[in-house]
Amino acid sequence: EKNYSSNVNNACYLSTAVETFNLSEEKKATLNKLLKDKLENRAIVKKQIRASEIPEDDAKTEMKKVNQKYFKALAELTGKSKKEVMVFEKEAKQKCSKK
Repeated sequence: EKNYSSNVNNACYLSTAVETFNLSEEKKATLNKLLKDKLENRAIVKKQIRASEIPEDDAKTEMKKVNQKYFKALAELTGKSKKEVMVFEKEAKQKCSKK
């Protein structure tokens, strides 16, 4: 699993998700793609900010849309509520953040 983000170890994130949600290899692969898509979309927005192509307020809205789409897909993939997904996200970020 390639790292797509500078702050979170994606291999750790994926293994934590597999453990937490008891995901099959197929669902793990799906999650890896969802994570990759989220991080690529966030990178596009960040690039647009740096290039002054979109205002800061619009960028925040776009980032929120990217995150909401990811969390909704993660909830559907795992069969968990959004609240449970958000608890997982917070715990996984703490556990897997690069020091």
